[in-house]
Amino acid sequence: MRLINTSTLEFREFFNSEIPKHYAILSHRWGSDEATFQDFEKGVQEKREGYKKIKDFCDFVSGYDVEWGWVDTCCIDKRSSAELTEAINSMYAWYRNAHHCYVHLSDVWSEEDLRVEELSQTTLDQIRKSQWFTRGWTLQELLAPRVVYFMDHDWHYLGTKKNLVQDISEVTGIDTMYLLPRPTKRPDKEEYGPCTKTLDCHAHPPRLKLALTGVWEPSVATRMSWVSKRRTTRIEDMAYCMLGIFDVTMPLLYGEGRKAFRRLQHEIIKQSSDDSIFAWTADQHVTGMLAYWPTNFANSRNVLENAPHKTHRGPYAITNQGLELPITWRSWDPRGVGQIQGVKILLNCGMCGPQGFKNIMLRLNTVDERSWRRWFSYQIEPMDDGPWYRPQVSSHGNVMQPLEASKPTKSIFGTKQGNPRTPTGPLTKLTKLMVMADWLYGSDPPGKMYDPLSRKT
Repeated sequence: MRLINTSTLEFREFFNSEIPKHYAILSHRWGSDEATFQDFEKGVQEKREGYKKIKDFCDFVSGYDVEWGWVDTCCIDKRSSAELTEAINSMYAWYRNAHHCYVHLSDVWSEEDLRVEELSQTTLDQIRKSQWFTRGWTLQELLAPRVVYFMDHDWHYLGTKKNLVQDISEVTGIDTMYLLPRPTKRPDKEEYGPCTKTLDCHAHPPRLKLALTGVWEPSVATRMSWVSKRRTTRIEDMAYCMLGIFDVTMPLLYGEGRKAFRRLQHEIIKQSSDDSIFAWTADQHVTGMLAYWPTNFANSRNVLENAPHKTHRGPYAITNQGLELPITWRSWDPRGVGQIQGVKILLNCGMCGPQGFKNIMLRLNTVDERSWRRWFSYQIEPMDDGPWYRPQVSSHGNVMQPLEASKPTKSIFGTKQGNPRTPTGPLTKLTKLMVMADWLYGSDPPGKMYDPLSRKT
């Protein structure tokens, strides 16, 4: 980690345990003329507009006896792809371990050093409209540090993340429980009891998990929703800026375009069993199981993992033929006349709706006798009545056999509504689904999104 001395503006590299414990870190929006590490080497940094920002930051923190600081514009040698990859994969940890993080809002002007409760409505409106909240990289810079100070254009104090948490939450769509430091002691169950949205929504998973373990853990879909309305200058950075948020690492391949987001989802699947990565919507009727772009998760803020009904299935994996998915299912006969059009699958994640907290289900349709695709991708739906069937234990993969060769399987939760396996349907015996993982959307990411509960655009 290369740090800048706040007094001399000289650089020094530190490794592992050598890294100082009390270093300050700057979060800001990049301008068009930043002072880079190469500029400092050549001694021409003062000719850059961005130099003043670095100098002001160093002068400010040195006044609080902070010897070392980190600024992404000048502390990374971007000529080295290896150093850039290491920095991006380590950046979340660097912000998390910083003694203090200072956010410079260059588009906010305020009265000098007023307390938060004394900020005028005009200043608060400026803060809420700041472009800093629209950038992809600044999301991890908001989430990772425990202590964040917000400063205006002229380095006047505006407040801390804790002081401004309600405004930040409303602007970013991030619940306050994920913005503030995690509790140091286990809270009372009464404090984080059933969801207040509905009377019958008992044992709300995140609240129950917090009550039992003292840890808030947002779902994959929730975290994706946080970045869905943000932007980056380079396409690939929409994926790279989320590496630390999902605690994954991967090589940086600038030039790969939107494939970077696909690779990110693959990496998440490798180490997470959170089904909410499939809980997204699009303005397409037919898709694969993986999202095309973070904007697909714009309506997934309230999707939560660990739903009430456990699916009790094995692990899923990405293969060269698609996503191998052993999962709880039921047949889908939209007309109720015995003509099965596909299956509904039950995810081990859920959402709160008018009828309480329920698992999410998706619809699948066959591509050929061995592969499936997602159907009705413009919506995610709460679980309906059964019967639902668990995947059978078999070594034959995705099996479709004549009705006579099929043995009855055990129905789990839900109301029995006849046998889903009918002579007119192709679905008789199911062990694993091989579902298309990726799909082509065209040159642009999805436009309109759908409300998963009201099913309205």
